[in-house]
Amino acid sequence: MKHTKWIAGLIGIALGLVITFVIPTPHGLTHAGMIVLASLVTANIFWIFNVIPSFATGLLMLSSWVILGATDFPTAFNIFSTTTMWIIIGGLGLGAAATKTGLINRIALKIMSWFPANFSGQTLALFTAGTIISPMIPSAHPKTAMSTPIAQGISNALGYKPMSKGSSGLFLAAIWGLLVMEASFLSATAQNYAFKGLLPNKFQSVLTWGNWFVMMLPWTIIALVGGYFLLRWLFKPRNDQTVSKSFINQQLTDLGPMSRDEKITGAVILVAIVFWILESTVNIPAAVTALVGVSVLVATKVLTPNDFKTRLSWNTIIFIGTVMALGNVMQTVGLTSWLRVILKPVISPILGNIWITVIVLPIIIYICKFVVVSLISTGTLIIIALLPFFQTTPFNPAVIVFIVTTSVNIWLLSYMDAPFLTGSAAVNNSMASKGSLASSSLGYMVINIVGLLCCVPVWQLLGVV
Repeated sequence: MKHTKWIAGLIGIALGLVITFVIPTPHGLTHAGMIVLASLVTANIFWIFNVIPSFATGLLMLSSWVILGATDFPTAFNIFSTTTMWIIIGGLGLGAAATKTGLINRIALKIMSWFPANFSGQTLALFTAGTIISPMIPSAHPKTAMSTPIAQGISNALGYKPMSKGSSGLFLAAIWGLLVMEASFLSATAQNYAFKGLLPNKFQSVLTWGNWFVMMLPWTIIALVGGYFLLRWLFKPRNDQTVSKSFINQQLTDLGPMSRDEKITGAVILVAIVFWILESTVNIPAAVTALVGVSVLVATKVLTPNDFKTRLSWNTIIFIGTVMALGNVMQTVGLTSWLRVILKPVISPILGNIWITVIVLPIIIYICKFVVVSLISTGTLIIIALLPFFQTTPFNPAVIVFIVTTSVNIWLLSYMDAPFLTGSAAVNNSMASKGSLASSSLGYMVINIVGLLCCVPVWQLLGVV
């Protein structure tokens, strides 16, 4: 594996050098465009084979533009001063507080105590808890790491054997509620902001927190209802008997009364979500709301300076910033215009009709996931490939972000979804079989397309299609 990385890295560098200095600049493209294209080819190879950490690859890509004269430093690194980057930082800070204080764990357990202690009841509970919690933490890994041990405890209490149908179903219910439903809320994952940030500024304005939720509501309903019945059909044990809720009740008892820090965190997140929903009305940018919320948590000592070092994934933040920089720079150097001409015969038929787009584009993304593992990298590559056509599509390119967000999250093979690996590792890979992952992912892939099709009439009603 180590040799594979080094070989891939050398190939990536060699291709970048050849494109930059050997291949003649094609008609319609500037040398600056060739430099950006070369760096993109090299970076993609580095990202696919994980030659070095993704954020380091991104920083080298941006730096190469400045070193080789494709653009200046302010243009290359401009994205790091945008509101998108600051809302990602603020959102991750709020999520860190929710995880640190145990608020998320308490909410999940409390919701589970309201449902019957059997497979159907606890599957529905995990779906409900995950959907409610998702917008509070914009990072998939801590959510899956927290949710699957709870699902394992419920599975043990219900008497399910490891890797059995019941155990696999509860594991997937925990993942589904917290990971799949991230697409329903703008604030549910940092990658939503990353994909939004790749759009030209004039198209980003439609993607406020409230608009995102409304435009994705049909998909949310289909994904929840379809997912619940899919897991019941695939994994419900024949003898689904109701047992005591002692496990859940004991967990709540162990947590004790709600702490001061939990109350403060809950209040701050609730107020933040309200302000995000009313962003266009109160005219306060979502990033400012998030940063004020984090400042309140620091002032009240819910978060400490050390938490900012250990609980915020700074490498992820930097990586997201570097991939978002591509959109603006590609347009600046004329690369998008040149790619539009080259890719038009292939892309135009797909983007010429919204109904075709929501069917064909997810399938293309599913295929890409066999090669490009990273969720953010896959989505970035797709959006960048389509970026040259955003000015000519018969619909607002914002809907492309929805399609990408829902479609990158598949787990047909375990390596395709890193948060799944995190959730599985949290329970020592003892809950779900490979077959259960594959069958549930295939079901989701169909449900996703159906959900997106149901969104089209809403998008038409709102004027984005």
